[in-house]
Amino acid sequence: MPAPSTTPTSTASATAAEVYDCAIIGGGVAGLTLAVQLARAGRRVVLFEKETYPFHRVCGEYISMENYAFLCRIGVPLDQMDLPIMTRFTVSSPTGVALHHPLDIGGVGITRYELDQLLARLAAEHGATIQEGTKVTDVVFADEQFTLTTAGGATYRARTACGAWGKHANLDSKLRRPFLEPSRQGRQFVAVKYHLQVENFPQDLVEMHNFRDGYCGLSPVPGGLTNCSYISDVRNLRAHGNRVAEMERGVLMQNPLLRPYLQQAQRAGTAPIVISQITFRERSTVDAHVLMLGDAAGTIAPLAGNGMSMGMSASFLLHGLLLDFLEGRLSRAELEQHYTRAWRSLLSLRIRAGHLIHQFFGRPALTTLAIQALKGLPGLTTQVLKLTHGKSY
Repeated sequence: MPAPSTTPTSTASATAAEVYDCAIIGGGVAGLTLAVQLARAGRRVVLFEKETYPFHRVCGEYISMENYAFLCRIGVPLDQMDLPIMTRFTVSSPTGVALHHPLDIGGVGITRYELDQLLARLAAEHGATIQEGTKVTDVVFADEQFTLTTAGGATYRARTACGAWGKHANLDSKLRRPFLEPSRQGRQFVAVKYHLQVENFPQDLVEMHNFRDGYCGLSPVPGGLTNCSYISDVRNLRAHGNRVAEMERGVLMQNPLLRPYLQQAQRAGTAPIVISQITFRERSTVDAHVLMLGDAAGTIAPLAGNGMSMGMSASFLLHGLLLDFLEGRLSRAELEQHYTRAWRSLLSLRIRAGHLIHQFFGRPALTTLAIQALKGLPGLTTQVLKLTHGKSY
């Protein structure tokens, strides 16, 4: 059955006197699933998204099956949608040495263009205020409530505030988040995403192809398209005049298994989407009493984990704690402490494992050595893949 249509979300008007239970800054899957859960519980929620739905995002567009039941439970009819289900995995070294392995947990492919719009509509239907095309420029905590200011000069007040704005935003600097300190600066990466029309690309396969200082993922999404998304050390882009096409020819196509896709397949839809200034430095889950989730709380290397799945898992953790706080069962200090502990218990191992695996891949000699070793150790390969996925909830 085809996916239900996703009509534009409604945007309720806020009054100056209204105090929301929760203000969510950022309308990706982490923020949206949190908004849906809180709205379903009858809470007053406002969510701010600087873009207007629907729109494309840089994303691998692969959702681990660990999130399948959760999404269905909050109203996303995945079981009624014609989505590719992936059960196999291939990874290659920059020289073309490949490993093929079952993807035991598996996942489904769905575009962010469709998923985000659907989640935003669900949140609005349950009473959440969805402020599209609205950028939050400041958030201040005083007298046990938050005041948020938008680029248009409007102000909103809320008892709690959650940061789900992604890998980097102006609010990171506003809140003086520690990961931005010069002493913590490290390698920077650039990410690129677009869709390809690949003839006969297997609908049950995820491919991950390494190249020098980066890697590219290929996976099916609805409509007969293939998601192509990759991450590269920014130095690769600079060395090719900051031109994506030149970088692809000079670096990515050196992998003989990746080359045919980039040379022969036609691009579909919009032009490539590019984001820069990506880092994998450790981040805090609470800053200035703002509760972070999704990439704002910690960015996982794409090769070694599923950022969407982690964002949704964090929203599930957080929504229960927020309800406990709003209903007087937790103090603010307890809310922040409980969330930090729960987040670390559930997700920090995956992020640390991701960073470790990330160090191996994208380096020709190390990648080839690792893949050759894993080819002879299928049990170890299974365990490595388990580190990148969680359990259903």
